[in-house]
Amino acid sequence: MKIIISCLVASLVFLGGCAATVTEAGYYWGDYSQTLYKYTLDPNEDTLAEHTEELNNIIDKSRELGLRVPPGIHAELGYIRARQGDNAQATAYYETEMSLYPESRLFLERLTATTTKGSN
Repeated sequence: MKIIISCLVASLVFLGGCAATVTEAGYYWGDYSQTLYKYTLDPNEDTLAEHTEELNNIIDKSRELGLRVPPGIHAELGYIRARQGDNAQATAYYETEMSLYPESRLFLERLTATTTKGSN
């Protein structure tokens, strides 16, 4: 499970780069890299809240700009919710991610199955 999450985070960092504006691929990443870096260095409630707020900001700003939400943003919010014990909200985020990025379906279905098993 930790390997899967590490791969997810690594891919998000790779995709996010250091961009705070719209990338050539047409995604708005905001301050994703900075808030993830802070949380990775010092994982606590404050840095998690800041990163979660930035993920929601990316969704809002992307919609405002008429852009697709970057890949992995909804999945990461789902993972955060799952770790907080809110499996229903986690599943909703995973389903949104799968609808935006169908290629993530297999991974997220497995993650959802693991999340559901862990709550029983």
